[in-house]
Amino acid sequence: MSIDPHIPAQEAQDDWPAKASATIVQYVGTVREKTTGPALVASRYAVYVVAMALIAVVVAILLLVLFIRLLVAATSQLPFMEDGETWLAYYILGAIFVLGGAIMWRKKEPV
Repeated sequence: MSIDPHIPAQEAQDDWPAKASATIVQYVGTVREKTTGPALVASRYAVYVVAMALIAVVVAILLLVLFIRLLVAATSQLPFMEDGETWLAYYILGAIFVLGGAIMWRKKEPV
């Protein structure tokens, strides 16, 4: 039995569509990995940041409401305040915000 040296070459010629499609799939995979991979990671981070920002806004609002309620309860203990009066608590909160705004205004850079 003799071994024909042309059979492997013939098999290689018959297998070129599979090799070509494998090469194309490899290049498409590489391009997809370099383009869509970072885009997916960036979009995932964007979603997490937006979710955390929304949660932070809700928590900040709840803490502000709690702080106002604590101020109202604390100022109602003063002798000149009647139960249920909130004006002093709002003045104190307003003063805190005005002072915070003034401090930030002084730290801003000139235009």
